[in-house]
Amino acid sequence: MASLARTGPALVALTTVAAVFTAVPPSSGTAAAAAGRTTVRMGSFNIHKDDKVLPWTAKRRARVASQILSNGFDVLALQEANGNTIFPSLYRRVKHRYAANARCAKVKGTRVRDARTRILYDRTRFTGSRTISGRILLDRSYAKSADFACYQLLTEKATGAKFLVTSAHLVNGPGAAKDRKRYRQTQNLIADTLAVRRAHGASWPIIWAGDFNSSASRKYTFDGPRRAMRQGIGARDAFAVARTRKHGSYNSANQLRRRPWRTSHHVDHVYVSPGIGVSRFTVVVRLKGKLYRTPFTSDHNPIRATLQIPF
Repeated sequence: MASLARTGPALVALTTVAAVFTAVPPSSGTAAAAAGRTTVRMGSFNIHKDDKVLPWTAKRRARVASQILSNGFDVLALQEANGNTIFPSLYRRVKHRYAANARCAKVKGTRVRDARTRILYDRTRFTGSRTISGRILLDRSYAKSADFACYQLLTEKATGAKFLVTSAHLVNGPGAAKDRKRYRQTQNLIADTLAVRRAHGASWPIIWAGDFNSSASRKYTFDGPRRAMRQGIGARDAFAVARTRKHGSYNSANQLRRRPWRTSHHVDHVYVSPGIGVSRFTVVVRLKGKLYRTPFTSDHNPIRATLQIPF
């Protein structure tokens, strides 16, 4: 049965994941006749929900805002940015520099009050479409807020370059059943973003960023998101293809451990459609000697990929 993706006020009917992949070949995102390239520093940051381990205090809010403002993100995908406890107060600290995605909060017609993912973008460089902006239901079987992604079409003011960005937070947990679920969630994420692009007759480059809760670690039976990305549209993991890396061995999930795990296994990813170049990948870490600096900002380290986007 067809599923639905929201593009502004309109609903776009999807057929099946396989049908979308057939209708939109991987080459459509390459922008082969591109006139140029623009550099975008794309970040992803799971800022951690408000709980007893890391309560959303004024001091932690200031640390999160500082990491966002001081690390050169042009566009930033946020996860666990709960709209009723976290995002409004955080946004007040960063809105002088960043604009926010317009359609990632309340899901109209459902009991879902917050999709918990957000997209920030440098308001001096980009404009964000209000109509090509919305939510994607990652798991078709139920509607928990954590199983939504959000998307936003951005346009660079100086060049007119357009690209589609998503922020996703996939289901957490080890085991084959969860790996299969993350694989299906990623298929749905890809299918819906391609459907948005097709609905507008476009070939925009696409960036899928977020906490995919999966890596090449032996903790997982297989890396479902990466497999879905490669099979579905030939998308690449920015960490894997970056020409240079900084702090790449530090795991993006710091687990609130003072002594860092350095296995290069990242659950946070930036995936890019064919045609987007990746010059650098950075895991943003706060260190004091060989240990993480405390107090922790989040149980995740932000990641940043420097991309060359064709237009």
